[in-house]
Amino acid sequence: MARALTTNRAIDTFITRVISEANHHAPEVAAIIMPLSQAVRARLTLGPDTVEVYERSGNLARTCWVTINGNRYVFKYNYKTKKIELKAHSLQGVTIRDFDNATSPAAIARQAAAL
Repeated sequence: MARALTTNRAIDTFITRVISEANHHAPEVAAIIMPLSQAVRARLTLGPDTVEVYERSGNLARTCWVTINGNRYVFKYNYKTKKIELKAHSLQGVTIRDFDNATSPAAIARQAAAL
């Protein structure tokens, strides 16, 4: 089940929690989460665009769906590659790009602009 994050404060709280967990469980992506979040959020207009996160047993997980201009994307952590994947439409969608701490700010900006 997905829970909508409808305010910037709710998104900030989610991102802070994800970074904290990544520092412990996924240090390969911990440093990229904030710049990636900021680039994507710069493209969002909350209301017509949406942010949803996976919720399991009342607890928020780290999978995030973002809909921008009617196009839905998924950000999820791949435990095998140790990267955050950007997928088209759904968890089973085509991987558009992946990100880790080595991803350049320019690459993040280009991908965000393409959303």
